[in-house]
Amino acid sequence: MKKNLQVHCFLLLLFCYVPLIGQNLAVTNKIKPAFEDYFGQPRVSLFLHLNKSAYVKGEHIWFKAYLFNRVKGIPLQESVNVYVGLYDATGKQLVKHLFLSQEGYAQGQIKIDSTMGHGQHYIKATTSWMRNFDENDAYVQQFVVLDANVPPSPVSDKRDVDIQFLPEGGHWVNNVQGVLGIKAIDDKGKSLANLRGVIRNQKGAAIANFKTNRFGLSKVTMTPRQGENYTAFVDIGAEEQKKIPLPLAEKLGLALSIQRIQNNRVMLLVGTNAETKKQIKGKPLSIIIHRDGLLKSLDVVFPEDELYVSHILDTDQLHPFMNIVTLLDNLGNPIAERLFFNDRGFQKTKLNASVGRIAEDSIQISVSGFGKNQISHASVSVLPKETKAYNHNDNILSTHLLKPYLSGFVENAHYYFEASNQERMADLDLLLLTQGWSKYNWNNIFNKPPAKIFDPRVGIDVFGSINSKVPKSTDLLVYAGPNTEPTVVYLNEESTEFRLKNMVLETGDELRMTLLEKRGDLSLPNLFVRTDTGESEDKVFDLEPFNIVESLARAGGIEYNDLKNFVFPDNTIKLSEVVVSEKPKIKESTTPYVQEFKLKTVTPEIEGLYPRLLDLIRSYGFNVWEMPNTGYDRIRISTKRPSAFGSMAQPAPILYVDDVRYSDFNILLDFPTTRIERYYIDHSGIMEAGGGGGVIRVYTRKEGEVGAPSLRKTKPKSTFFTHLVKKGFTPIKQYYTPSYRSMVDESFRQFGTIHWVPEMKINENGVGTLSIPNTGLIEIMLCLEGMDTNGILYSEKKVVMVSTNP
Repeated sequence: MKKNLQVHCFLLLLFCYVPLIGQNLAVTNKIKPAFEDYFGQPRVSLFLHLNKSAYVKGEHIWFKAYLFNRVKGIPLQESVNVYVGLYDATGKQLVKHLFLSQEGYAQGQIKIDSTMGHGQHYIKATTSWMRNFDENDAYVQQFVVLDANVPPSPVSDKRDVDIQFLPEGGHWVNNVQGVLGIKAIDDKGKSLANLRGVIRNQKGAAIANFKTNRFGLSKVTMTPRQGENYTAFVDIGAEEQKKIPLPLAEKLGLALSIQRIQNNRVMLLVGTNAETKKQIKGKPLSIIIHRDGLLKSLDVVFPEDELYVSHILDTDQLHPFMNIVTLLDNLGNPIAERLFFNDRGFQKTKLNASVGRIAEDSIQISVSGFGKNQISHASVSVLPKETKAYNHNDNILSTHLLKPYLSGFVENAHYYFEASNQERMADLDLLLLTQGWSKYNWNNIFNKPPAKIFDPRVGIDVFGSINSKVPKSTDLLVYAGPNTEPTVVYLNEESTEFRLKNMVLETGDELRMTLLEKRGDLSLPNLFVRTDTGESEDKVFDLEPFNIVESLARAGGIEYNDLKNFVFPDNTIKLSEVVVSEKPKIKESTTPYVQEFKLKTVTPEIEGLYPRLLDLIRSYGFNVWEMPNTGYDRIRISTKRPSAFGSMAQPAPILYVDDVRYSDFNILLDFPTTRIERYYIDHSGIMEAGGGGGVIRVYTRKEGEVGAPSLRKTKPKSTFFTHLVKKGFTPIKQYYTPSYRSMVDESFRQFGTIHWVPEMKINENGVGTLSIPNTGLIEIMLCLEGMDTNGILYSEKKVVMVSTNP
């Protein structure tokens, strides 16, 4: 019996509450406020696309990160730090690296080094924001390191069988028709497919038969009787049968069931027995349908002579994709729960790949099927067709649409989203039936809303202590890397500490700091500096129940391959020594910012004609104003040319002194030309970003030098304190193919990599292009993951025929 739906919208902070029928006061007074508190902070899921799952020492793990705002259903727009760590088989951290996600994407690489021995490993990616929540949203994936010197572990075919019987919604109630989910796994958590069984009552009569699917799952529909003992007889071998007693039916209770029916409709069924109904005494029950704070509800009222209540809903009245369906009593306490995936609107996007131009050293490939006039991002791993090195448990769809809501491990989670058809959706529904309650703990929802302890970190914080007295009217200039605008830290005479937040610094960068005094002079500060990335050492606790090394051993993927010297060390090939007798060429430049021949040397004639640097600048046609008593900008300089686009404003040039960029010209006050060794003055500034008003570069003589360069006597005294960043963002490398011993043998075909493209170029017509090395292989595999601005997710494996001529 279909109910008429009444829809009321409540705009909450980050979620929507829509009652479908009536309204249980407990939903309004208890559930709604609890959801507002618990889900008010946005939840993000994170997926790493790894170029492979099996590596040999000397290779890199190349990856692309995709961050997804689950409430909005689009890429995370805010920039955040992404922490990526590698862990051993026990979950112990080996290394951790820092990367920056912008507009939902990040990329990077981590080298497989000598600290990673043969066998199982894990990679984990997380953000500081995720630490605020009790649910673990970190992304964890297995990978394996193969070492030719270590033999694979022996594989045992003997497995213990564990068969579980799981009532739909969590309750198996006397005299109530219900669905019993069946899950068959071995002692390592691997599924047991194609097991046949029969359920018999205590008299031996057959009640139901079942057979597990490829993931060891099945279900039966039964009406249990209280006090009746049911037993399952399961064939687990050629002549072996296992007897498993079923759970006893509950005397009192309510059962929740969800069934797909025709024409994109779903039936929600609540059943009970006569004794339970008497105890309910007409008290209102409710079903809420929720996900990530999105909330809909309907009342459950048993007719006078009925023990079942059904609601038939169109799937467009459910939330898109995952729905958590919970039955509540009149006080808002959860009774039963079931997960349901709404596939309406979910259509697996089909991508097509074709080979274009084939050259001796490269191959052009096109991939079509992305959304037109959309900004799409996709990463592609290119591998030999026969590869055994790409066996990930997840893809981007299972990571963002399925895993955030399940509390247990899902074997081959990618399977459910590799195609959109009835068979896969039926398998997915069977998985959700046997998974039981969702990841969200109701006690936490009611009593433990997340506290905003950890901010969404962006960048690195720099902490400094000043160990000397600060002169009056002195500021601290901080340069984060070469050729950057300074950050000004305003000081006073009592200043002892300072903090700079959200600095984007890479490991190996130099932080340079100098004191800027009132007259514009620079002096060396006495500082102690440390940096904080927000990292913390952690572990992987949810270890996957199966072993990739064992899987490879079963497939003959280790023993029968020669992985010795598979990759040449350090990506180099040893060459014969060559002695060069030719005299070395003179350096092209003394600074990376301007070529040597363009620098002019200050001569005695220039010193006589232009006693001050400002006089020299004027001689190059710049406007110069000297206003020593008019505030902070005491010197002003501009070009005499108007700026572009018809503006009458005359832009100022960029000023560098000893390759340090200054945001104003105050340092030029009383700056004698005798202090200058060489200089470069350019009106156009066309060779430098932001140089529309020209560029002025000055290189000073060192302390003690006056006049010609031949009078140098003392070693320069630095005015900068320098701090080497030892822990910052990991520099992003451009992908390079390892120097494999061979790119045609069987070992390469099974474990080598041809190419990795972290960001494929995709045009407005939805066509992506990539260029890969031509290894001579006839068939190759493209493994692609991607996402666009509307939150459409792409995942595809394509075998491409390069040439029909072997």
